[in-house]
Amino acid sequence: MILSAANDRLEWLNIISKFPIEYQDIYFHPDYVTLNCNENKSEGFIFYNKDKDKIWINPFIKIKSPSFENFNCHDYYDIETAYGYGGPISNNSDIKFIKDSNKKFLLWVKSNNIVSEFVRCHPLFDTTLYISPEFEILENRITCSLDLSKVDVENFSPFKSKVKNKIRKALKSTETFISHEKKDFNYFKKLYLDLMTYKDARKENLFSSSYFEKLFNLIVGNGFMSVVKKKNLETIAIGIFLNGKKTCHYHLSASKHYDYPGVNNLMIYNAAMHAKKKNFKILHLGGGNINNKEDRLFKFKNSMSTHNHNYYVGKRINNPEVYKQLKNSWKKKYPILYKKYSDRLHCYHLATEILD
Repeated sequence: MILSAANDRLEWLNIISKFPIEYQDIYFHPDYVTLNCNENKSEGFIFYNKDKDKIWINPFIKIKSPSFENFNCHDYYDIETAYGYGGPISNNSDIKFIKDSNKKFLLWVKSNNIVSEFVRCHPLFDTTLYISPEFEILENRITCSLDLSKVDVENFSPFKSKVKNKIRKALKSTETFISHEKKDFNYFKKLYLDLMTYKDARKENLFSSSYFEKLFNLIVGNGFMSVVKKKNLETIAIGIFLNGKKTCHYHLSASKHYDYPGVNNLMIYNAAMHAKKKNFKILHLGGGNINNKEDRLFKFKNSMSTHNHNYYVGKRINNPEVYKQLKNSWKKKYPILYKKYSDRLHCYHLATEILD
């Protein structure tokens, strides 16, 4: 059975409500999937299979394949997990049921002209267990999480001395609070876009106005902002956090690009304290920029965490002939992009606009 994030929201929510509460994460929520449907004529869906109390789900984004001068792809599509994490998951570990669910999903895939699939597995739940063995599973990187039961407001536990000192130093000249206000979100947007300009980020890493609008609505219902201000009231950092039922996720952040020692540590600490008060169990910080423990972002997140998790991605090509035609047509039209991005499964969805 297939449901649309846009048209079957309540039925979708009813399906995921049947899962154990810790599995009812924001990444399986229809509004989160919709958040990531902005470009390439994309739509959010969830496929589910039921057998009495057993449920298997797979939320994804369906993307229209591009057409090229020498190859009109007609009604071909690719599917992928929304930005972040997700993939198939079940409320049951019955191997036969999981196998049957994957078979039914593959039938849907083949009858709907799905050329290829890219799955971003959920590192906290090891969703590789629920994926067909036909997928090529690749280790992508390590992610970090903070056990909120170990967070102590009195002594800044469980962080090491160096991190504690950074938080104390930042607290001397700043104040923090939690916000759901539009004015703070608008300032976050400005900070974020300024930071991307400063870093000379590629256009593919920038979010559209539609994305920001939907993100704010998601924060109001399923998230919050952790705000850090100088005591002269200048805002210097804002982090966006999205909530499942028991897990809180660090989604995006932006800060002034000149140095304020400890401000990002304080921003996450403030979020952790809020999440603990709201009875969340885990604050998931995500991973670094690359699969390397020496990566600067990973080292920062690791310093604020108690646990590491393996993050995997999965790839499956269902129509090799059409996939090859799409990739070759894209290579012919965008040879510069091919040299840089051809290792990506869905590389042919990239166009020259990302280089402008």
